[in-house]
Amino acid sequence: MRWLLFLMIILAAGVIQTSLADLAAIGPAKPDLLIALVVFLAFQFDLHEVFLPIWALGIFRDVFSASPFGVYGLIFLGVGVFVSLVRQFAFRDSVVAVIALTTMSVALCETLALCVLSMKYRVPYRGSIVASALFSGIYSSAIALALPALLKRPCRWMSLGRE
Repeated sequence: MRWLLFLMIILAAGVIQTSLADLAAIGPAKPDLLIALVVFLAFQFDLHEVFLPIWALGIFRDVFSASPFGVYGLIFLGVGVFVSLVRQFAFRDSVVAVIALTTMSVALCETLALCVLSMKYRVPYRGSIVASALFSGIYSSAIALALPALLKRPCRWMSLGRE
């Protein structure tokens, strides 16, 4: 794996996530590019190839979030394992599978992060936040559909997948 190219992709995704995602927000729902990248990596490649890159995406998210350090790293790894296990039963090129997995992954990630934050800061759990996470997942699935076309060549350059 070529880590410099992957670092550039993470930085580009982080800049897009922090600057353009708020502009593209529809109410409380905004797209989550980092989770869409996790779903793309776990869905397209073997888990042993993308285990460290998925964890690195989570650590990158931890740096810019208010949650305790390492929470998103572990959540992203869990989402990656979940998507990797489910992809055995789903068709890789199925649009419905990508939409469903991205929606479930964003909702799962945000709900788990909300549970951790509510335990740490003693914030009451709110169902409306879970609903906005679900809408964000639906919104993020549109991005996840475009990622294979956008990242096919960079993934080949990073030596991911089969030659």
